[in-house]
Amino acid sequence: MNKPLRKNQLSKSARRKMAAAPPSPVDVFKAEAAKAFVEGDYPRARQFITQALTLAPEDALLHAELASNFMQEAKYDLALRHLMGALKREPTNPKWLSGIGTILMLMDRYEDAVGFFEAVYQLDPENAMNVSRLVQLQMDLCKWEVYEDQKNKLRILDNDPANGDPFTTLLYVDDPAFQKKRAVTKMKKQLRLADFKQRNAFDRTATAGRRIRIGYFSNDFFNHATMLLMAQHFELHNSDRFEVFIYDYSNQPTNAYLQRVVKAADHYKPVHAMKDEDVAELARDDQLDIAIDLKGYTKGARPAIFAFRAAPVQISYLGYPGTTGLPTMDYFVADAVTVPKEGRRHFSEKIMYMPDCYQVNDNSRPRPEQTPTRADMGLPQDGVVFCAFNNHNKVSPAEFDIWMDLLKQVDDSVLWFLAGAEPLRANIRKEAEARGVSAERIVFADRCSTPDHIARLPLADIFLDTFACNAHTTASELMWSGVPVVTMPGQQFAARVAASIVSAVNCPELIAQSVDEYRDIALRLAQNPSELAALRAKITQNIPQTPLYDSEGYMKNFEALLELAIERYDNGLKPDHLHLD
Repeated sequence: MNKPLRKNQLSKSARRKMAAAPPSPVDVFKAEAAKAFVEGDYPRARQFITQALTLAPEDALLHAELASNFMQEAKYDLALRHLMGALKREPTNPKWLSGIGTILMLMDRYEDAVGFFEAVYQLDPENAMNVSRLVQLQMDLCKWEVYEDQKNKLRILDNDPANGDPFTTLLYVDDPAFQKKRAVTKMKKQLRLADFKQRNAFDRTATAGRRIRIGYFSNDFFNHATMLLMAQHFELHNSDRFEVFIYDYSNQPTNAYLQRVVKAADHYKPVHAMKDEDVAELARDDQLDIAIDLKGYTKGARPAIFAFRAAPVQISYLGYPGTTGLPTMDYFVADAVTVPKEGRRHFSEKIMYMPDCYQVNDNSRPRPEQTPTRADMGLPQDGVVFCAFNNHNKVSPAEFDIWMDLLKQVDDSVLWFLAGAEPLRANIRKEAEARGVSAERIVFADRCSTPDHIARLPLADIFLDTFACNAHTTASELMWSGVPVVTMPGQQFAARVAASIVSAVNCPELIAQSVDEYRDIALRLAQNPSELAALRAKITQNIPQTPLYDSEGYMKNFEALLELAIERYDNGLKPDHLHLD
């Protein structure tokens, strides 16, 4: 139990306020709590709030402030308890409802959280942050009522583009202009870019006659999709021409991927505990020539590092499939399929065009030593297996309608759907039944280790891609496994990746230009076993002969683009779209 604070424990300003007439001890305690909160002294702030609550136990705001205090130390259970106290006193206050939803979301209690965001949507429908979180959770739970009033939700998000997570809307709508507006506005508001000092002077010499210093920035140096693609990448750098720095801001324990990266790099810098400005200053002290951001707006991203200018040339690469909207990010790595000439206007960066597919891949990855049987996976021995192994939050009714139509037209076929949690499965079963398809024809795949996942992929006959955000790592893994990826390129980068991957394996016959053609390609392959077998053989033959898994050739092209970028800087030229002749 907290002891009452004595008058002499208060600051001079607080004592003056208590001496003024009429005295208001609750307000004094609030002021002291706010001061301690700003100073980061959360235990002291809680002490003042607790004292205030003894005098005003029905003050909902005090309960909410106590919850906010616990949030700063990630004490979510305690934060939830106290915010529920605020809600008890003000049951229809949208701030408390939204706050409870946010805490539950941080606790990974999505099913509990979504109802609170739904309630706020009714009470305060124009709240863009709430709408963003509502959309995110409904998609994560495959609650497709999120699409019933999609235009209205997009209008709300468009009216306040700075609020919410840009990655969520990449999955929700294929609209590159919309995505750019949100990214640019979010950067201006979140980073207060106008307040950043202009740091354009660098203590360095031109790169002629010396190694180019490049730094990779990420917190994904573990069993993550980025490292599945990139592990070999660091090993292939030309050490005579490039000096490689790793800036790791994760707090992950050591692991095989991290060990492999550290061994390949020249310098490893753990910067988890450092402030963004200090990380940028460290990179400047290291005299980096090129800083490469592998995060964008994915989990744990730290874009402020690049707003502070970590290097003369800064590049957004691989981790985030869209523009950062950051004026200090000079380049974005893409290819002619993912960003055609008319798509450049949707990027604040200039485009570095890889000559084939932008996506790096690791041709040193081993083939599985053992593969499961269809029976092991609960799949039919003879029926066609349509595969839907994208993250479930990429799936919308638009694709699912087609998939269910395919099941109706192809006897004994099943949809192999990746979804581990039972609530997700229940929603997908419900959606199948609503379209006249027995839920028994949906075979669910659990999450599993990467080697086990790769081993089971060849059991699929045909992979069915999603639209607004395609398969990315999943697409290249499936093609490597000999499974045809049927895709339909959209407008934004995220919606064009699978087409780039399929093109890089020289299988343009898998790329549809319309919804009807997408359905027709999948149906024709399912109904013609000999054509399907020939296509699978073609993919298997093409993998070692085409660019997608030519890791060494990819690195030569990538390094050539890096050299062009820093050469432009050294010659006093501004960034521009770069191609290799």
